[in-house]
Amino acid sequence: MFPLLLLIILIPFISILPLIAARDKALHSISILTSALIFALTILALYLAYGNYNLNISVSYISYLGLSFGLVGGQINLILLLMTATVFFAASMVGAYSIGTGERKYNIIFAIAEGASLAVFTSSSFFFLFVFWEISEVMMFFIIYLYGGYDRRYAAFKFILYSLVSSLLLLIGMMVLYTSITPHTFDIQTLIANGSAIPAASQLLVLALFMVSFMIKMPIFPLHSWLPDAHTEAPTTGSMILAGVLLKFGGYGLILTFLILPIAAHYAIYIAMVFAFSSIYAALVALRQTNLKRAIAYTSITDMGIVAVGAAASNSLGIEGALYFMLSHALAISMLFLIAGTLDELYGTLEINKIKGVLNKFPGISYLFILGAMAAVGLPLTSGFIADLLTFTGAFKAFRVVGLVPLAGVFLMGALLFWLYERIFQGEKYTKPYKELANSVIYSGTFLMIMSIILGVLPFLLLNLK
Repeated sequence: MFPLLLLIILIPFISILPLIAARDKALHSISILTSALIFALTILALYLAYGNYNLNISVSYISYLGLSFGLVGGQINLILLLMTATVFFAASMVGAYSIGTGERKYNIIFAIAEGASLAVFTSSSFFFLFVFWEISEVMMFFIIYLYGGYDRRYAAFKFILYSLVSSLLLLIGMMVLYTSITPHTFDIQTLIANGSAIPAASQLLVLALFMVSFMIKMPIFPLHSWLPDAHTEAPTTGSMILAGVLLKFGGYGLILTFLILPIAAHYAIYIAMVFAFSSIYAALVALRQTNLKRAIAYTSITDMGIVAVGAAASNSLGIEGALYFMLSHALAISMLFLIAGTLDELYGTLEINKIKGVLNKFPGISYLFILGAMAAVGLPLTSGFIADLLTFTGAFKAFRVVGLVPLAGVFLMGALLFWLYERIFQGEKYTKPYKELANSVIYSGTFLMIMSIILGVLPFLLLNLK
């Protein structure tokens, strides 16, 4: 049995060696080739999964603690693996355009973040999930701190402080799980299979710890304030990775919480109400923003609230919907932040009222923005449509009318995105740009859009996985 998943995770770390030795001109090319190879191997992993090829591996690590290093290739893991590989590949294409100095250091940080993020979604143990989670967070801190905007230091430290609180709560919850089940284990599949054996008091404690931890990470109101600041100051690639991948750590953890803890189902309706409120609140706040990145950041909070409602439904439709919603959101939001970051590069501002008539000068990114907006609101033939259909059907089945409340957030988000298109991209007068548009932006955005359409037209490619 060839350890394909292990190879996928190791490739980014191996690429650090040529990144250290290569000439400056070759750095971004190495990063693109590395991410392209990971994407290709991820497609191969999906193909093998259809042939019932056993992708799982497990190696004893500290036997007396019941701790092993393992990787899992189940449906949940492979969908999130594809999401991660896609976003990082798209981000790698525009690294040379959005990062002006310190390219060697940036590409090394990028590679470590990619490898760690891939490992988070495939680790079979909470222990290693936590280790790689922390590595990814630290790398994002450096991306914001070293390559962000004017207030990057404030945004980076705010990001890492919230992340540390989230990580601490996750760590305590993991320790409670470990000590509450016999034999003691961090293995995720064992915890899912034996969740009912965990004492009720321990389940409640873990539920509370995990809920707050993942609400910070996704994020969910009122623990969300770090996200708009982080996105506003992050470089284009940083925003793509943060929104497209790192926020999904919280969504993935939330799905695991409802799979592991039977007691969570008793509180699901109340949890769903909090998530639904967060979704609508964020959409309303987005309407008041004057900064393009902050407006898009709040739409991301809206979408993650919907993911959380689907996960809380705890039925097959809700969980598959939450997974597909995370994948679809990653494609659309990465596209939107790609365009927003590009506009910042072109015009030197993110203020909505200072950019006009982009369609006249740059039709390519204008069309990509409108396509990204369509995918974000779930128009048919995009992955967003399948995500909405599954998630809201599962939520309605579990919560009835309450499960449909976040639809209001979708409508508000759609109104915002199309208003932004009318305000920024259309009009006879146009703002004079400072620089030319790089072809890599069009290539990256087109790749994301093609993936959204493929997964919108052929959803069975992922939903039929075992």
